[in-house]
Amino acid sequence: MEELFHMEKISGLCEKVCYFFTINILFIVSNLPVLLFLLFVGAAQIRECLPLFLLCLVPMAPALSSVMYGMNRLIHGAEGGAFHDYKKGYCTDFFQKIGLGAGQMLVILLCWTNIEFFTLQVRSFPLTIVFIILFAAAVLVTPNLYMLASRYQMKNMQIAKAAVVLLIGKPVFTLGNVVALGIVLAAFEISAGTTVLFMGSIYGFLVMFMNQGIMRELENR
Repeated sequence: MEELFHMEKISGLCEKVCYFFTINILFIVSNLPVLLFLLFVGAAQIRECLPLFLLCLVPMAPALSSVMYGMNRLIHGAEGGAFHDYKKGYCTDFFQKIGLGAGQMLVILLCWTNIEFFTLQVRSFPLTIVFIILFAAAVLVTPNLYMLASRYQMKNMQIAKAAVVLLIGKPVFTLGNVVALGIVLAAFEISAGTTVLFMGSIYGFLVMFMNQGIMRELENR
């Protein structure tokens, strides 16, 4: 019975590892446009080809939402098959998530364009600082946007407003999301070959795990 118990624990661990791996592979495949950009254009050309790069990032919106959907089910012990969970999270409100991603990329593009304009063309330090802050907020709000999109049926404007409120009103959780990304990037620097197999799913898991308190608070309200 003791050996059977250990075998059951090992089997459960293997299932979780396979779930993480499959979700991450599906996430990578879903982001093929940005991978092709990095392969054929190169990361060094992102600034010169920023509109094209941001356009390639738009499919990340439903992909990241589906990762967070699957990780939330895993945390609550309600996961099904990895492919089934990913497909459901990806296809549910697909066009709405694409619109949400396109809107975020547009805001990032506008902020960056204004930063360069007020830095290089019409030098204005106060306006440069304003648009740097807005640019940082548009990037930092990313996990909140797709966490909410993966969990709740809301209009994009409602999602955006709620995500910004969480970004400003819950600085500890915002810092936690930044730390989660930092952990993944640090692991990538240490062992890129292994980390790339799990980085998307690990990031989604860390974000959803750390924000369970926020989600319960929202649902109670």
